[in-house]
Parts: sequence; structure tokens; C-alpha cells
Amino acid sequence: MTTLDDDGLLVDPSTVSPWPIAIRYGLIGGLIYAIYTLIGNMTGLTTGAFGAVASTIASILGLAIPIALIVIPVKHHRDKSLGGYITIGRIILIGMVVTVISMLISNVFNYIYMTYIDPGFIDTVLGNMEEMMGDYISEEQLEEMLIGMREGFAPATLMKNAIIMTAIFGLVVSGIIGLIMKKDAPRA
Repeated sequence: MTTLDDDGLLVDPSTVSPWPIAIRYGLIGGLIYAIYTLIGNMTGLTTGAFGAVASTIASILGLAIPIALIVIPVKHHRDKSLGGYITIGRIILIGMVVTVISMLISNVFNYIYMTYIDPGFIDTVLGNMEEMMGDYISEEQLEEMLIGMREGFAPATLMKNAIIMTAIFGLVVSGIIGLIMKKDAPRA
């Protein structure tokens, strides 16, 4: 029996598709985001109910989740499917597919949540933001900020911004992860 370590045997990347793992983790990511959103909204952690520190913690967690959702499948794909080697292009492909699928699911869930489950969600967030920022900025600035936030919560605007930001975020994070995790196969 031979192993990948025997005789310098390498896996041909063209024989291993990145799509199954990327799609699987994209679906898992969408589920994780839906659960995170639901728990965060129900507890008030993601609505600003606990102030700036809690909102910062929720934001950090909100950044850690997508990074983990890219790192885990890339590491698994590299180490288990490709014999320990992976190109930056394949990493970016996996990262973008995971990000786009998980964010599409998350955005659909958010729309359903804000429209049907908790129609008062936007008012709650804006009220918490007003309370949190009221002591730091003028009333005119606060009013402008709240108007802008309300417009940003409109379903079409929310989806458009989410798609643009997701694409940029996914590309940048996947590229950074690619620079860190890539491992070129030895040349024969």
C-alpha cells in the first residue's frame, strides 16, 4: 500500500473538485449565520441593547465566523484532498463560494426575520443606537445618522449592500488566507 508520503506521490489537483467542500461549508455558514442572528437579536447582543462594548464584541464575533468558515474548509481540502498542497487561486475560489452561499442564505433569513418574525426589529435597533450615541453627537447629526440607517435597512438597499460588501470581504479575506495557507507542490 502506498501513501502520499511514499515515493513523492502527489495528488493531481485537476482530479479533485473544490466545489463539494465549498458548497457544504457555504450551507453550514448560512445556518450558522441564521442561528447567530437569531440568538443575537433575541438576546439584544446584536441590536445594540447592551451598549458599545457588547456591540463591539458582537462585531468581532461577526468577523471571526466568516474567517473560520473559510479557513476550515481550505485546511481540510488542502490536507485531506490535495496531499498538503494548495494554490492561492483555489483558496480564493473556495473562500468566495463559501462566502457568497453563506451570505445569500443569511440575507434571506434576515429579510424573513425583519419582515415576518420581528417587524419591529429596525425600530429597536434605531432606538438602541439613538440611546447609545445620544451623548456623543449633536441631535442634528444623530437624526441624520438614524435617517441614513433606516434607509439602509430597506430590503432592496440591504440586499444590494450585502452583495457588494460580501463580494469585497470574501475576496479580501480569501486572498489574505490564501497568502497564509497556500503551499505549492514541489516541482518534479
